[in-house]
Amino acid sequence: MSGHQNSRYRTSFSAELEKDGSEYFLKVLLYSHDSVGLGHLRRNLAIAREITSTFLNSKVLILTGSSCDKRFKLPKNTDLINIPSISKNDEGGYVTRNFSGALQDTLEFRSKMILEAFQLFEPGLIIMDHQLTGLLGEALPMLQAAKQKGVQTIFGLRDIKDNPEVVRRTWSTESSRWALNECYDRVCVYGMQSVFDPLVEYAPFLDQVKQIDFTGYIVPGLKKPAQNLLSGKRKKVLVTFGGGGDGAQRAEKYLLSLTTGAAHWDSHIITGPLMAADTRRRIQNRAKKLQPLGSVRVYRFHRNIPALLQQVDAVVSMAGYNSCVEILQSSVPAVLLPRSFPRKEQLIRATRFAQLGWATVIPSTDPDPQELFSAVEFALSSPRKPRSGADLNGLSALCRIIVEQLQTVGVVENVPQSAQPLSRAL
Repeated sequence: MSGHQNSRYRTSFSAELEKDGSEYFLKVLLYSHDSVGLGHLRRNLAIAREITSTFLNSKVLILTGSSCDKRFKLPKNTDLINIPSISKNDEGGYVTRNFSGALQDTLEFRSKMILEAFQLFEPGLIIMDHQLTGLLGEALPMLQAAKQKGVQTIFGLRDIKDNPEVVRRTWSTESSRWALNECYDRVCVYGMQSVFDPLVEYAPFLDQVKQIDFTGYIVPGLKKPAQNLLSGKRKKVLVTFGGGGDGAQRAEKYLLSLTTGAAHWDSHIITGPLMAADTRRRIQNRAKKLQPLGSVRVYRFHRNIPALLQQVDAVVSMAGYNSCVEILQSSVPAVLLPRSFPRKEQLIRATRFAQLGWATVIPSTDPDPQELFSAVEFALSSPRKPRSGADLNGLSALCRIIVEQLQTVGVVENVPQSAQPLSRAL
């Protein structure tokens, strides 16, 4: 997009702001339930950054249950409210993380916070992430209030939610059908229809929605650091487990794989901030003993994984949404170790990526160390090259959809259809 086009885009919104006379032309509320990992929060931060960069005098409020919200810098004109965190136990059931009282008490408290935040913030647009009516229905009162007030609503569906049987069961409730067919003005799938098509996989639940759009993958524009973040002359492998809450077994299998052969590379392991402290110490102690000494380094957290991906020769990762799209962005050869419990989402995504030649996948929940070692060797021998056909323009597409929806209900007029938001996939 030319600078001239971008100028027209922003000027149009400035003109509408003068007509409206309000402090903020557009206020957007982003809901992010965040029970496990960092993916939902990071995706919503990227969306907030794109909205506030694209729309002059816009403001975003993020509601999140993530316990790691303070580890990330907020975009301009963005505020965040942290609702009490909910996690999952070993059986995959929801439990409170720190809030005293039963799960139902926590959900009721969160629900009241969500509704009050909506009432005080008075957004013109709500974008719900992943959960149709919020975690266990906690956002349903807010959605009902938004519908009564005529607030525009978008449901942001991660490319893959779970296997079809589970999704059909969770979407068959009366409140879910109301949300899909009556509440949401648009459903945006943050993925590619050619990779995974929920219209087919989750049929017939999306047949009656008002409008459905495939945005491509949501991945923020890449900012390269000025200096090398990882030192050393040998080839480098990044090993990452997202939030790290369920990455311990894979981390230990990776360390074990390094004992099955002569590793000619250095390993940089990011355990994730949610990995238990005693588990992380055990992994660090094992890593220190591997030969050659110093070839394996363990870190708890790094806020710029995309920058690290630009500086390594291969990556070993779980198959969460953010991890996978950032791997696509970086073009780095990848070995994926997807989880299959409590959801099959990662396994399905990794399998589709393998079918497209975008990654090597070891689907076993108990990876064989020798197989893992060989897979890393293969990745290191592979060239870094763009994944053919991967659409990484989800942020731009989402902002175009916001413009279209605002035009549809008469909130803005005369916005050039050819204008493009600021984000670009590289």
